[in-house]
Amino acid sequence: MIKIYTSENCAWCSRMKKYLDSKAAEYEEYNVSDPKNAEEAYRLSGQRAVPITVIGNSIIVGFDRDAVDEILGR
Repeated sequence: MIKIYTSENCAWCSRMKKYLDSKAAEYEEYNVSDPKNAEEAYRLSGQRAVPITVIGNSIIVGFDRDAVDEILGR
């Protein structure tokens, strides 16, 4: 399962979700306005920026199509 940490009104978050949708990838979204989600995202990535996408053991900070494609093997 893919996890994506987002915030409201984040254009890059919207782009990442749309890209995952275009790949028919299922994901769960976690909004970092919830302190628990923000802390988990930071613990995983060491970053406060969003989106943070977790695919298996891989962590992508920001919107990176090439990284998603490489990890998903598509």
